[in-house]
Amino acid sequence: MGRFGKLFGKKEETVETEGERYSGAAKFRSVKVELKVSDVDMEQAKYWVTELTNQYADLVIENAKIGSDKITFDVGSPSMSDLTAQDIKFRINEYITMNVAPFEVKEVHVG
Repeated sequence: MGRFGKLFGKKEETVETEGERYSGAAKFRSVKVELKVSDVDMEQAKYWVTELTNQYADLVIENAKIGSDKITFDVGSPSMSDLTAQDIKFRINEYITMNVAPFEVKEVHVG
């Protein structure tokens, strides 16, 4: 399971989209990620975002919004206070390259 607070019915965890959020209990400085996308499979996109925190166990995602043309979320790491927007962009691009996304990625904006 990924690093989400309020996930799958546990008291401290929740899963949401379109204004709903994925969040961790620990405090951290987050960075905004925006993916401009097309051809989105909504259910698979939720799984894809969740899987990001499984691949990078030190990351926590909050405020995920999955839409037909854009996916946004805030991401950070409670255990890595020196994590920069460039570090996160590198990981996002690496994740996109290594995992087949259930949508076409047109642009990646981090920061």
